Amino acid sequence: MATVQYPDRLPLPQRASQNMTQDTGFLATQPAVGPAIFTPVTTDLKATWSLTWLFTLQQAQVFKSWLRSPTYCDSGRNWFEMAIDLGDNQGPQVQTLHFTAMPVQTSKDGIMVTWTATVICNGINDGTADYDDWIVEAPTGYEDWLDPLVTVILPEA
Repeated sequence: MATVQYPDRLPLPQRASQNMTQDTGFLATQPAVGPAIFTPVTTDLKATWSLTWLFTLQQAQVFKSWLRSPTYCDSGRNWFEMAIDLGDNQGPQVQTLHFTAMPVQTSKDGIMVTWTATVICNGINDGTADYDDWIVEAPTGYEDWLDPLVTVILPEA
């Protein structure tokens, strides 16, 4: 199946409604006696997001057509790329996503239309993942120079 692009002319999902859930990569066993046991199972973890879009009537028509068109989302059967906010200060980052069920038009209020859906990603694309240790160990106030470091200095190195 094809991977299609989310239309550039449509707004991204509302940031306040982007609730991310990640898989657990370990099995927890709590015996009746003795300490809890945590067994690593996998590092291949998927993530899901509950999303809400707020569209004008014209944008809602584009979304609905993109969703059902065989050329694009093919009634939700195709994977698609769209920027998702990972909940940090890096802003939205492009992820390869799939709807877990067809999106639902949850309201139409005058000229505004709300759609909701849950999407799944088989591996989060996070531009800062390679720098986790550095980010954790960075001194207070690093936020002011982390963005230029990751987006300008490191790519040129």
